[in-house]
Amino acid sequence: MSYSIMIAPFDFANHNRIAARQFFDNYAFFELTPKQAKEYFLWYTSEIPNRIALLLEYMKQERPETEPFDYSPESLLPLWEWYEQKIEQVPMTAEEIERRVKVFPKYLESEIRKNTKKFTDETLSLALDISIYLGEVIVKNHPHLRWNYRTRPKREISVYRPVIDGLNHKVTLEPSRSLFVLTLESTKEKNQTRLYDLYRNCEPEYFIPLKQ
Repeated sequence: MSYSIMIAPFDFANHNRIAARQFFDNYAFFELTPKQAKEYFLWYTSEIPNRIALLLEYMKQERPETEPFDYSPESLLPLWEWYEQKIEQVPMTAEEIERRVKVFPKYLESEIRKNTKKFTDETLSLALDISIYLGEVIVKNHPHLRWNYRTRPKREISVYRPVIDGLNHKVTLEPSRSLFVLTLESTKEKNQTRLYDLYRNCEPEYFIPLKQ
């Protein structure tokens, strides 16, 4: 059974409303207006319970012994261990490679051309939903933190994207970006505690109340 892909309320960056493609495109959200960003954020947060329920149901199809998600940091361990086995890449077409070359700065062209693989939509969709669960684990264990989005600075990489706000040092955490980085790392070397380690490493420095 294929995974139910998250479909956004409107399209941008030519991703056919596939939310995971929008989230994992570094430049896609720059196309939004402040009004669209608000609409997108409200839609995204309203979908959180549904996406977590779908993720659990899908995981239990393969692992019936899976316990309900309890939002503890420890619940990230079996989730990541399972997800690492689901990560899949496929070759990019020549057209897709050329499209990426045009988007990135010229000095990166040689590196871009070396990367001829992309993650499947299912892999990206699972990563997005796991990032949603990670965000919920963070805010439920640290009630002073919250989902939010920012409209400034306009060219900041996380602008208009759902993020966890209220962290120490006045920074934000974008769970989807964190998940993408971890997914890339797991294509090189598996590590069953990678997601849990991210949480624990961030907790003492960033999840504590904001210092003025």
